[in-house]
Amino acid sequence: MCESSAFVLGKDNQLEKVMENVVTVDPSEGKVYLTDLLGEQKIIDGFIKEIRLMDHKIILAQE
Repeated sequence: MCESSAFVLGKDNQLEKVMENVVTVDPSEGKVYLTDLLGEQKIIDGFIKEIRLMDHKIILAQE
């Protein structure tokens, strides 16, 4: 499977996991919409900082 986990980059560059099994990522107007395998959606205020395909990680940052 090719799902990824989404993390928010916090203080001291710590990664906080916000969602697992992410299958779609849709950045739009200062927000990132994440959807998992079961159709659950989370909206994160911020932007995509980095995507690590080999590690299956989506790293988001907030302004």
